[in-house]
Amino acid sequence: MKIILQISFILLVVGGILLANDTAYPLENGQRQMGVFQPRIYGMNNNLEISTHPLLFFVKPNVKLKKFYKEINGFGLASRYSFDYPTPLLKILQKKGIGGLLSNPNDVGKIPHLIVLQGELLATKIFTKHSVTAKLGMSTCLGCALDSRHLIDYDLAYPRMALYHHGIGANMGLDLDYIYSEKISLKADGDLLFLPEENVFIEHKFLIHYTLSSNYTLSGGYKYSYGYYPFNKRESLWNLFPLFDLSWRWNK
Repeated sequence: MKIILQISFILLVVGGILLANDTAYPLENGQRQMGVFQPRIYGMNNNLEISTHPLLFFVKPNVKLKKFYKEINGFGLASRYSFDYPTPLLKILQKKGIGGLLSNPNDVGKIPHLIVLQGELLATKIFTKHSVTAKLGMSTCLGCALDSRHLIDYDLAYPRMALYHHGIGANMGLDLDYIYSEKISLKADGDLLFLPEENVFIEHKFLIHYTLSSNYTLSGGYKYSYGYYPFNKRESLWNLFPLFDLSWRWNK
């Protein structure tokens, strides 16, 4: 049970915020949004949106900025930039007694300082009851050369942690949001993750959002992953993970 909890923690923290929303349009100025597994999002002036996960910030400092520019032929255009500093979290996972998730520093060396920067372009087209968002991004880990023996060879976590070893990566994806009724909406996405010397990693997510009230939304669904991992480079592996979240929204 202990190791299952640790792996779940890795998937949600190191693997990224799995329930994060992707759209070019930011929250309106003064609006706030947060979820159990989602970051806290601040709608700002000048079509800006800032987000960070407050609980994770103490072990994995992170911040994300989205800037909406304008609409061209019905497509809303925006760019998004993020900063992550995963070193404190990885050092915690390397300590004795954590369950052997990271290699012993006496064998491989200590975790270096890792600074991850990502830039993305987003384009959203809104229709009557649904919207489609396309995204394209690049990630870099400044000066990163993490020993590959530190990488957690597990779905979702590995392609993101491998960035700390390769130093550069790219992503592209498509999101579909559909309003089924006044209380129910659906979300589906597909993402491709690219890393040097690695096969393409494929991820897909499907969620059902149920509006409990004007401020609270309950979400449930799954995350699908597909890829080739170091423990068996000859065969691909796919997996499904359950997702759930409770989010809330309010005005400043």
